[in-house]
Amino acid sequence: MSFRALFCTLFCLIAVPASGQELAEGPANAEAASALPPTLKELREFIDAQQDMDFQTTFHGSSNVLDTTTQGTGQFTTRRPNLFRIKASSGVNAYEYISDGTVLTIYNVHTNAYAQTAARPSVLGNMTLIAGLMAFQARIFDFFAALDQAAAGGGGVKITAKGTESVGGRECDRFDVVTMTEKWESWVEKAAPHLPCKLSSRDVDDPSAMVQINEFTWKKAPTIDPATFQFSPPHGSKKLDIGTLLATPQ
Repeated sequence: MSFRALFCTLFCLIAVPASGQELAEGPANAEAASALPPTLKELREFIDAQQDMDFQTTFHGSSNVLDTTTQGTGQFTTRRPNLFRIKASSGVNAYEYISDGTVLTIYNVHTNAYAQTAARPSVLGNMTLIAGLMAFQARIFDFFAALDQAAAGGGGVKITAKGTESVGGRECDRFDVVTMTEKWESWVEKAAPHLPCKLSSRDVDDPSAMVQINEFTWKKAPTIDPATFQFSPPHGSKKLDIGTLLATPQ
C-alpha cells in the first residue's frame, strides 16, 4: 500500500468520530476463549501494572499478492492513560506523534509541518485514530488487546503453544494467538516479565493484506521526563490542517 493511500485512510479515521473502537468485542456466536497460558498471563499482568512503557521496534511488512514491501523503525514512549511520543520512519517518511493528554500532534519531520486534533482518552484509542500511518508499527497494542479479550473470556481467541525458539540471542516461548480477524505468531522472552521479542501479524481472512514482522527492544523500568509528552513547534515549522499535512509530498 502506498503512503498516499495510507494518508487517505488516516484522514478518514480522523474525520469520523470514535464509536466503540477502544476495545475489540467478540461476536455473540464466537467460540469460547482460550485460557491464557501462564507465560502470557504474567505478561498481561505486568503490562496492566505499568504506568509507563518505552520500547523500540524494527518492522518489515510484505504482501506476496500485492508484491509490496515496507520496512522501518519506531520508538514508543507511553504513559497512561493517553500520553505518548512516537517516532516512526519508513523509507523517506519520518513522523512524530505526540499526545499531551488533550491534543494529538502529527509532525512531518522532513517538511517541518504539523497538524493537531483532539486526543482520545486512551493510548489504544489514539493508536486506532492514527492507524492509517501507524499500521506497520503499532500492532503490539492490538496484541495486548487480544490478550485482554482472552483473559476476559470474551470469546473468539485461540492460543496455541508452539515450543521454544531463539530470537536475537534471547530464549523465547512461541505462541500462536488468533482472533476472529487477526493472527499473531508471538515470541515472548522466557525470563520474566516475558516481554515480546518478536511478532508476526496478519489479517485472518484477507490474503492480500500485509504480513508484518516486528522485533522489539524494551526498557523494563523506564524513567520518562514529563516534557517528553509536550510538543513545541520547531523553528520555521508550519501548522496545517490534517488533510493538507498528509497530502503533502514527502
